[in-house]
Amino acid sequence: MNIGFYNGVSGLMASQAKMDVLANNMANINTSGFKASRVNFQDLLYTEMYVNNEEPELVGHGAKASSVDLLFEQGMMNSTGRELDFAIVGDGFFGLQTPQGETVYTRNGAFQIQLAGNRGYLVSTDGSYVLDTKGKPITLKKKDGTDTFDTEGLLEKLGVYTFENPYGLSPTSGSSFYPTELSGEANLFKGKKEDATFEVRQYTLERSNVDTAQQMVDVIMTQKAYQFNARVIQTADQMDEIINTLRG
Repeated sequence: MNIGFYNGVSGLMASQAKMDVLANNMANINTSGFKASRVNFQDLLYTEMYVNNEEPELVGHGAKASSVDLLFEQGMMNSTGRELDFAIVGDGFFGLQTPQGETVYTRNGAFQIQLAGNRGYLVSTDGSYVLDTKGKPITLKKKDGTDTFDTEGLLEKLGVYTFENPYGLSPTSGSSFYPTELSGEANLFKGKKEDATFEVRQYTLERSNVDTAQQMVDVIMTQKAYQFNARVIQTADQMDEIINTLRG
């Protein structure tokens, strides 16, 4: 089987990997705090041909999707007028404790109140507990004689975490992230407000940073690349068929 066949297959796999990332980006255009991803490609090994020549010719074996980078450009701020909506301008993440007891981090500040007995917990859209400035779930008490919760001073209770290398975070299926060895451990900010590299705004949400126009351009280019690689495989298969016929 000739090299062209393998080149085409590797191209198909690389194009499919990019299309998967683009599809995830497009699906989260309206997800608050979502950060887009980008695929990086890398050449596969080269084979040296005519090694007796002064400058041997190199024959490539296609490309592969080598890594996926997160893009942490700031999203646009959207004023919602909702008391439980928060957005971080600058560096930082909100901390969440999942129902399974894991700690994840997010830029999506669309929170709500979950009732538990006479207390309420501030939670994310998936039911994870929002962590305070001490790394504990934020609890809310009911106002005297009412069924509503006291949310005064909620902005000051929110814990904000930073990472030495946020680009090393591992995204979950939603808009949250797990720390990795590359990102380093989460650092809970405990300094003075004027020393912070971020600002937390209430009644506001950060929009997804997905560039819709650029994503559509990338989708078209990736579809074309997929088609071209499929044509390479078809041509390579036809050439093998011709060669086998001549041998017969």
